[in-house]
Amino acid sequence: HNLAELRLGLGVTQRKVCGGSLSLELFQHPANLLTVIQTCRPQALSLIEFLDQPMKAMVHSAFHTPSLMPLP
Repeated sequence: HNLAELRLGLGVTQRKVCGGSLSLELFQHPANLLTVIQTCRPQALSLIEFLDQPMKAMVHSAFHTPSLMPLP
């Protein structure tokens, strides 16, 4: 449980600093981004490179869409 609580801490801190969100809809985008950040960290993936890959995949068929699933 401690690992999960630590990962949630960043989102809780951001919500407190930013004054929360007025609706679940407004909170969804930051929550999705925090999920990606917190999933890339333990896998030692570069967040910038990870976010760059889907944009390249939309423009060029040679690039693949990345996955957050850890490699076996």
